Amino acid sequence: MLVGVVAGAAAVFFSDKKNREKATKVVAKGKAQVKKLSLEAKNNPEAFARRMAKKASTQAKKLGRQIAAKQNKKA
Repeated sequence: MLVGVVAGAAAVFFSDKKNREKATKVVAKGKAQVKKLSLEAKNNPEAFARRMAKKASTQAKKLGRQIAAKQNKKA
């Protein structure tokens, strides 16, 4: 049932030409980012791994602060 709802929502979204164009742009941008990251990882894997680890750590800390703030609001 959930699959049907999702498929229906996607059909409604993609039925509009503006939405299809936006989706195409987002996909193209994502492909470019993946290509850039894979090239960077291939050229210097150690530096790439360090940079990704640093980004992951920063994001984890940010999410931790957000969760703590929500918990404090509820209490």
